[in-house]
Amino acid sequence: MRKSGIVIALCVLSLSGCAGKMDAQRGLSEEWRLRSLEENFLNFKESQREQEERSRDQQRKLQDRMRVLEESLARLQERQDPGHAVAAPSSAVPSPSASVSPAAPAPASPAAPSAIKPSSAQQSFVSPPPAYSGKGLYDQGMTLVRAEKGEEGRALLEKFLATDPKSALVPNGIYWIGESYYLEKNYPQAILTFKEVTRRFPKHHKAAAALYKIGLCYQMMGEPENATLYLRALLKDHPKSEPAPAARKLLTELGG
Repeated sequence: MRKSGIVIALCVLSLSGCAGKMDAQRGLSEEWRLRSLEENFLNFKESQREQEERSRDQQRKLQDRMRVLEESLARLQERQDPGHAVAAPSSAVPSPSASVSPAAPAPASPAAPSAIKPSSAQQSFVSPPPAYSGKGLYDQGMTLVRAEKGEEGRALLEKFLATDPKSALVPNGIYWIGESYYLEKNYPQAILTFKEVTRRFPKHHKAAAALYKIGLCYQMMGEPENATLYLRALLKDHPKSEPAPAARKLLTELGG
């Protein structure tokens, strides 16, 4: 009887241990599923934003082509308009009742160039004003964001990324686009943009700043647990970075 009791007790202990392991595994599985759902949602939003950016870029290109065609059509119409061909000589022909000296037709010569003088539309088409490109777009866009002109700066930064996608300043450009959304208090979109920096350029110095901003965004949204998660990731991956001291201070304030 004693032996059978010991065997039963051992079986009970073994079963309870298995149950505990299963509960722990179930808890880890649920946490992993929650993290996976969050990542999938953020990736979906990021993909949606990229698609919208491509659509806006195509629309801008189409508008540019339409403007060029309109200017070309206007120039052709000016060349073919018969009014321009007879406008100058009409002022030079004297009326029968007027007493004009033989030298009177002379003023017609200054009027002739006006008939072929290019219009303002033609001049802008032939010699368009200089535009920013490459680093110039980045510098101007960043300056505007720093001046709290988020929408204007973001437009130039997005154009910079489309113009020079292999530039070493691409991580910085994406980061400042995130800053423009942060200025507008569009925290969900700012998080997506900052996460693009950490995902594509995890070793870049802007990744640390992006992690800190993600923490701030979650704090502003009233989600201190998520803020704590990203601040800890910043201190773990970039302990000596510039935003690390501020991250430690914020983490203390959040009780993390």
